[in-house]
Amino acid sequence: AQFAIRLEARGRNDQLFSPISGASIAEGPFLDEVADAYRQRETFAGQLVMTFAQSDVRSFGERHWATLADLADLGFRFGIAAVTDLDMDFEELKTQGFDFVKLDAEIFLEGLPLGQAQIPAADVTRFLAGLGLATIVGHIDDEAVAARVLGFGVLFGQGLLFGAPRPVRPEVLESPGTAAA
Repeated sequence: AQFAIRLEARGRNDQLFSPISGASIAEGPFLDEVADAYRQRETFAGQLVMTFAQSDVRSFGERHWATLADLADLGFRFGIAAVTDLDMDFEELKTQGFDFVKLDAEIFLEGLPLGQAQIPAADVTRFLAGLGLATIVGHIDDEAVAARVLGFGVLFGQGLLFGAPRPVRPEVLESPGTAAA
């Protein structure tokens, strides 16, 4: 939340993808912190995209889905990350507020399993786009991989080709007025 506030203060309203554990959304302290950040700045909901690992999403219970519904009602959006197969109801995920599907380039380029079939990368992109889900392919570390991924219609990529990760300076994460002198 503090990082989002700092970006906004600089005139940037970039979306922030934040990995969240499935267990967190069922816990009171996490929800309290998200609610506090939302009350401070309602635009935070449109800026933060909470991403959950496919393995976590598979284990969501009623409480998880109810929490996601409440967060979606506030304007929060979600992504499913570390996707390794298509053996789940992606159409239902879209109705629950999921807008993004993140997977590694190697997995994407090999195609994804769906039952006993292997769905080629081009069909994965078309399938997800047809549901209104944006595909984000990660670990694009060289131009050859980028060319192959982009050739299948992927619009979003991450990886060393686009720049090395940069740590967030501690002072950026501090609340305004709490920085040490």
